[in-house]
Amino acid sequence: MGMALGTKKPNSDINVTPLIDVVLVLLIIFMVLTPLAEKQKYTRVPEYQPDAQPVPPDSVPPDQTVLTVMANGSVVLNKQAMTLDAAMALIGPAYDGRPSKPLFFNAEDKVKYSLAMKVLDAAHGVGVNTIGLMTDPPIVQSETPAEEAPAP
Repeated sequence: MGMALGTKKPNSDINVTPLIDVVLVLLIIFMVLTPLAEKQKYTRVPEYQPDAQPVPPDSVPPDQTVLTVMANGSVVLNKQAMTLDAAMALIGPAYDGRPSKPLFFNAEDKVKYSLAMKVLDAAHGVGVNTIGLMTDPPIVQSETPAEEAPAP
């Protein structure tokens, strides 16, 4: 920009230098803070196999552990209802020294996210490193036999 000598008109050009300085400072701040804000759980997605057949539920090996969280806050460990502390007391010794043994986790649809994460964190705290997430809704055992259940 050149200076106009002898004119009394004010200069109406916008000075963008301070704007560029502020934008660059904000960019640097966000670049530094973004890696610190990431919280993640590592996942390993199985490879797609077109010829793979699903395993029927009756042929599942007996040493597999399924932990199910119910909406009322209780947990079901291999079809036995119990409290979270009792389940963790049983899971801890079973997974001690076996980091690759998977724990299969399932939850009812109405379970709050905070409760599901609490159970997963408790399982990780007692030594479970590999957790398999089940996508089918859990089969809830009703207290009454089918013929005594009320009609919908």
